[in-house]
Amino acid sequence: MRRKDIPGQENLKAVISRLVDDGRVPHALLIQGVNGGASLPLALYLTQYLMCDNKQDGEVCNECPSCLKNKSLTHPDVHFVSPINTNKVVKDTKNMHSDMYSDEWREVVSKNAFLSLQDWYAAIEIEKKQGIIGAGESKALRGKLALKSYEGKSRVFIIWHADRMNQEFGNKMLKNFEEPNPNTIFILVTESPSKLLTTILSRVQRFQEEHYSDPEIANYLSEKFQLDSNEAMNLSFRAEGNLQAAVKEALDVGDPWLEVFRNWMRLSYKRDLYGLYGWSQEMAVNTRDTQRIFIESALKVLDRCFRMGWLEIHIPMEGEEAEFYKNFSPFINASNVQAFMELLEETSFHIERNVNPKIAWYDTSIKSVRLVHQGKKATAVS
Repeated sequence: MRRKDIPGQENLKAVISRLVDDGRVPHALLIQGVNGGASLPLALYLTQYLMCDNKQDGEVCNECPSCLKNKSLTHPDVHFVSPINTNKVVKDTKNMHSDMYSDEWREVVSKNAFLSLQDWYAAIEIEKKQGIIGAGESKALRGKLALKSYEGKSRVFIIWHADRMNQEFGNKMLKNFEEPNPNTIFILVTESPSKLLTTILSRVQRFQEEHYSDPEIANYLSEKFQLDSNEAMNLSFRAEGNLQAAVKEALDVGDPWLEVFRNWMRLSYKRDLYGLYGWSQEMAVNTRDTQRIFIESALKVLDRCFRMGWLEIHIPMEGEEAEFYKNFSPFINASNVQAFMELLEETSFHIERNVNPKIAWYDTSIKSVRLVHQGKKATAVS
C-alpha cells in the first residue's frame, strides 16, 4: 500500500514513516481506527514501508521485490490474522485459523483494502455467524513464531479487528506481545480497543486514526474513480465521514440495509403486527454483529430524515433512495426522533447482552408503530 493511496491521515502517516526511518518501530503497536476508516490500509502501508528496499521521503518505491510481494499480499514474512468461523469448506472449529482463508483474503483486500468486517464475512460466507480469533489461531501463530524469517529481515503479524480475539488467544499470545522474537512486529488493528484485555493494551503503543473530512473523501473519490468534483462531493456528503461507505457507493454497492429499514417502516405505518412479527424473526437470525450494523444504518437514516424533513437540510441523492427520503422524512420530527434513536440504542444494548433477539426485535417493532404514527400526527398538526 502506497502512502499516496491513503487519503488524509497525514499526521499519522508522517509518524509512521519517521518511526521506520529512525529505526524506532515498536515491537507491538495498535492502530485505533474509526468507523469506516483506513486502519487496515495504514497497517499495510507501515508494513510495506518497513520492508521496502528503496523507500524515500515517506513513500515506498512499489517496484522492489519486497514491494511487489506486499502489493500481492504474498510476502512470506507478512502474516494476517482476521476474525473467522466455519463455513461449508472449513468445518474444524477447534483448529481453524486465518491461513485457511488466505485466498479469499488476498482477493477481497486486493480489490478494496477499505473493507468492512461485514464485507469480510460475506467473502468467506459466514454472514450468519460471529467471527472470532481463537485457540486455533494462537496455535498457528506460535508455530510461525518458532521459525526464522524467510528473507532475514523483519516479520510482521497484522491482527485485523483484534477486539475479536477471545480470552484464550489473548492469554496465549500475551508473552509474545511482551517479549517478541527479534525483528518481529505485531500490528493490532481495531475500532474498539476497550474490548481488548487490559494486559494487552498495556503492552502496545497506540496510534489514533483521524476522522475524515468531506473534502478529503471527495478528493480521494475524484482521483480513484475519476468522478467529477460535484459528484464526488455529493457522495462524500452522504457518507458523513465514512470512507468505506463512500467507496461502496462509488462502486454502486450502496447501503444494503436501506431496503430492510424501508420495509420495517412500511409495516409499522400499516400497523401490520403479523408482518412485523415475521420481519423480527428474519432480523433475529442474523449475528449480533449484523444486527448491530443494521442498527447503525437505521440510526443514520433517522438522522438524515430529521435533517431533511424537519431542519430542511438538502442532502443530494437520486432514484428510489431519494423518493424514500422525500416521502418518509416528514414522519421523523421533533416529536419522535429522540425516542426513536433511544429505542434503537436500547435494542442494541439488549442484543449485545444476549437477550432473545426475536423478543427484542418484536418489542422494538411494536414500539416503532407508535413512534411512526406519533410523527405522522405531529406532521398533520404542523
